[in-house]
Amino acid sequence: MRFIDELESLCVELLKKAFRVRYADHRLMGGMAATLVAYTALTQPGDRVMTAPLQMGGDTSNRTNGPPGVRGTRVIDIPYSVKDGSINLDEFATIARKERPAVTGLGMTLTLFPLPIREIKAIVSEWGGLVYFDGAHQLGLISAGLFQDPLGEGADVMTGSSGKTFSGPQGGIICWNTDRLADTIAETIFPVLTGSHQINRVAALAVAASEMLEYGPVYMRQVVANAQALAEFLHDRGINVLYAERGYTQTHQIVVDSRPAGSGRTAVRRLEAANIICNEMPLPWDSVETGGVETGIRLGTVEVTRRGMGVAEMEWIAERIAKVLHGSEATAIAPEVADFLGRFDTIYYCHEHGLPPR
Repeated sequence: MRFIDELESLCVELLKKAFRVRYADHRLMGGMAATLVAYTALTQPGDRVMTAPLQMGGDTSNRTNGPPGVRGTRVIDIPYSVKDGSINLDEFATIARKERPAVTGLGMTLTLFPLPIREIKAIVSEWGGLVYFDGAHQLGLISAGLFQDPLGEGADVMTGSSGKTFSGPQGGIICWNTDRLADTIAETIFPVLTGSHQINRVAALAVAASEMLEYGPVYMRQVVANAQALAEFLHDRGINVLYAERGYTQTHQIVVDSRPAGSGRTAVRRLEAANIICNEMPLPWDSVETGGVETGIRLGTVEVTRRGMGVAEMEWIAERIAKVLHGSEATAIAPEVADFLGRFDTIYYCHEHGLPPR
């Protein structure tokens, strides 16, 4: 047990350092498990919470069919602009002051730009409301200083996935700074929602945290540069990448209007046949929570970046994506993609291989 205790203590200290926080817990089995801990610790059944609808880029982990519903809270939509997907703060203030949510949950499966955490915190603080940031998709960017610092900007609790941009093993992380929440969160983790946890992933998570501390800034900077380049190259080839007027993205993600090629699902399947993996995504005008069709696709640049790809490779990838979406035969492109990937079979931004050669 002594060695396990030492390993877990090391992991926690590395996470605290990586996220510049006072408290961190590594025992959660996934990002959604961390979200359930947050809502269980911060709310009571019957409370109101405000979260982002799916067509705004919100995630089911923060909706009625996810942890807030399991907790028995009433979910109210955060209002947003259909034009650019941003939060409408004036409408938010009006609705929030009427409903007085116990928690405003900022959990996004699509995060292209920073969220107005400070402004939201100022509003909900009028009645003691809390702000929870679900950073499942952004933890690596946050750790590296390439995205906003949610806790530094006023969020009370932050959770996320230890995989995805953080590039570690499957699992969940929860972080906070406030002493008064420490006992509540710790007791919600154990014994309420976590019994035994997978010790075998703790060493991998500690290594991932140490790699993020050493390589995170340069790694995530390339991730964002690749995403912005991919968006521009796709745009140049006639693909409607959303939010060109805002520079497309400030993260690892971009989102494409798939309607010229069909539904999001149709586009995803055609790209998959070409060995290009992405996923369908609801866009601001979709009505997916009432049975509508998703008309977008989401692309990310974390994995290709870690394999050593840069901006030049984004142009090659954009060319193949555009060909498929414009109607070229996917199966004819698939061998090209497989051969291309075979030339990038080393993992970089890690202790073993360091930085990619440039």
